Amino acid sequence: MNRLWRNKIVDIYITKEVLIPYITGVAIITVIGLSNFLFQLTDLIINKNIAMPIVLRLLLFQLPDIIVQTFPIAVLFATISGMSRLNRENEFTALRLGGISLYRLILPLIILGLLISSLTFFINEKVVPWSNHEAQNIIRMNILKQAKPDVEDNVFFKGPEGRLFFVNKFDKEENTLEKVVVYQLPEEDSYPEVITAQSGKILGIDGDQGSKWRLEGGIIHRYNDQGKLHQAIMFDSMEYEIADSIDNFFGEQRTTSEMNRARLKKNIDLFQRSGIKVNSLLVDYHLKLTMPLAALIFILIGTPLSLSSKDSRSSSIILTIIIVFAYYLILSLSRSFGKNGAVSPLLAAWIPNIFFGFIGIALLIWREQWQNWVARFMPFLGLVIFMVFFLYPANTIKADTLNVYHAEKLSYNQEHGKYELTGEIVGQYTDYHI
Repeated sequence: MNRLWRNKIVDIYITKEVLIPYITGVAIITVIGLSNFLFQLTDLIINKNIAMPIVLRLLLFQLPDIIVQTFPIAVLFATISGMSRLNRENEFTALRLGGISLYRLILPLIILGLLISSLTFFINEKVVPWSNHEAQNIIRMNILKQAKPDVEDNVFFKGPEGRLFFVNKFDKEENTLEKVVVYQLPEEDSYPEVITAQSGKILGIDGDQGSKWRLEGGIIHRYNDQGKLHQAIMFDSMEYEIADSIDNFFGEQRTTSEMNRARLKKNIDLFQRSGIKVNSLLVDYHLKLTMPLAALIFILIGTPLSLSSKDSRSSSIILTIIIVFAYYLILSLSRSFGKNGAVSPLLAAWIPNIFFGFIGIALLIWREQWQNWVARFMPFLGLVIFMVFFLYPANTIKADTLNVYHAEKLSYNQEHGKYELTGEIVGQYTDYHI
């Protein structure tokens, strides 16, 4: 009972050591993240004459995405900072001498990491897509309204009559589109009519009367009730009305950051049924699960590293920056490989977590085993020292061997503790015969 109570006190103490710096880190990093965005908002107010209430709404809708991105970085800084203080003031050593293993000490941090990861996933699924969509609509409808619609690469949006549009690549200077996909969503539970086009061009917008695209080099795919292609109609050119008003056009555009996993998966399934490669979308889909786990991964790797030295807090900040830079560098590379098809989208999304998770677990195991090895070796250290300094005196030197072949008498002198040979002796010492 006393042991359980003691462990509970230790868990609360360690959690407090990490939780307070974590909250502080979230606030500081959020302010840093907002700094660049605030410069852009100032430009909107001064140069583009955007009303202050609209700018404040844009700032409010951007906050959830900025805050949730600070969670992994803040938890890494808090872990390194808090555990380094325990190690620097020998509190960690005292806990270890009290019989608490490293695995038991890190348990409250693992639970904290799981809670932060779960909270990150929940916010990314329920809040961030909605807030990002609202923020982007403010930009599209108020900032870009005087120009043409802001068509982007890898963007979904709905058009009139239940159509779903997707553009793989958009050239803003030429108003040209590449690899366009149009889904005519059915009213009943059946397969959609799919239109694919190699290229397209935005014809323009007449006030709020509508927008049209000219699709070129395309095929209309029609499916039966079993989902099998039963008709394919090729066309050289086709005009499509995108939206009946400019507000509808902007309001229905969605990037992957404006969709949760369920909505993105639904769009991916539609494309895959048509045989279209969606590596880029699949990578983003899997990242929506792997990115929230970064908080847990950073705890695994931050704990053993923070216990390796007793440096100041400035060293903790530097170590945090190095780990975060390395993590997001590998994430950027693996994401590019996944979108280009060099590796599978699933593996590309998991590579950073697998790599840093493996390093963190290996460091934990190594440090615990090293501590156990030292603890087991300490009782034998005195015996080793005794053997070195007493059985092998410092004045002992290595001499050449004396070979004795014959002696008349061999006796032991107890006073001097030596053996004595007397009488006629026959022997050899190096090259000399005695």
